[in-house]
Amino acid sequence: MTALKIRLPAKPDNVAVVRQALTGLGDAYELDPDFLSDIRTAVTEACNNVVIHAYSGDNPGLLEVEADPGDGSAVDVLVRDYGAGLQPNTVPPQERSLGLGLPLIAALARQYEIRGNHGGGLEVHMLFAGPGTEEEFRARRLSDDDVRSAAPTAGMSIVPGPLVSAISGRVTAMLAARADFPLDRLADAVLVSDAISAHAENYMSSGDVGLAIQDSDDSLDFRVGPLRTGGGKGLLSELEVPGFGGSLERLVDSVSVDNSEGHGEFLVLTIRREE
Repeated sequence: MTALKIRLPAKPDNVAVVRQALTGLGDAYELDPDFLSDIRTAVTEACNNVVIHAYSGDNPGLLEVEADPGDGSAVDVLVRDYGAGLQPNTVPPQERSLGLGLPLIAALARQYEIRGNHGGGLEVHMLFAGPGTEEEFRARRLSDDDVRSAAPTAGMSIVPGPLVSAISGRVTAMLAARADFPLDRLADAVLVSDAISAHAENYMSSGDVGLAIQDSDDSLDFRVGPLRTGGGKGLLSELEVPGFGGSLERLVDSVSVDNSEGHGEFLVLTIRREE
């Protein structure tokens, strides 16, 4: 089971969101700081390639990242796009980086592979391993139904456990800061994220915590699911914020349960920049 799956619009500022998610993964698995730095640098290069080269026109397209840290001694990362792809025989020999930062990825990853994606575009598969680790290079694919159905904009699917709070809190804080939330509302947004992290897995219809966070100019929308039948109401009843002394509903501006997509229930919470 892949520990972390992220789907984002392929925009430059979303590369930083991926980096924050990887930092959270490093914290949860207590990765060596230098080892984590290598992972973040190489994955940043692969993501930048998607942002710069994969798509044309006004549509930014999609950037997908999945990561599996195993037991923490080896981290498997896949970066995927659905863009124009890259035909090696059309690239001049002198273009050694292929627009990808390939020499840097090759230097930092124990093994790597670049292949065409069956849906169009490219997949860059990287294996990062500490000295003496002899993990096999594994080819993994993210199911089209996993993040896509739960997360139309910024989506994460996370294996239950400490990884949920380590990643969702960091991503929430970055998105709130990017939307110029004042400090008190940014703190509220992080509390909402922490409360979701603490309870959501008890109501999910699958083993992963599906969390989509959509940011706009003046709000953040949290979309949690798919939940089992009645899960939205049950999750909401449990979302007491530690140290706050009240329900989560006192921190958010709107709450709804959506089952219109036919994939189960989704709890939707909105917090605005200004109360």
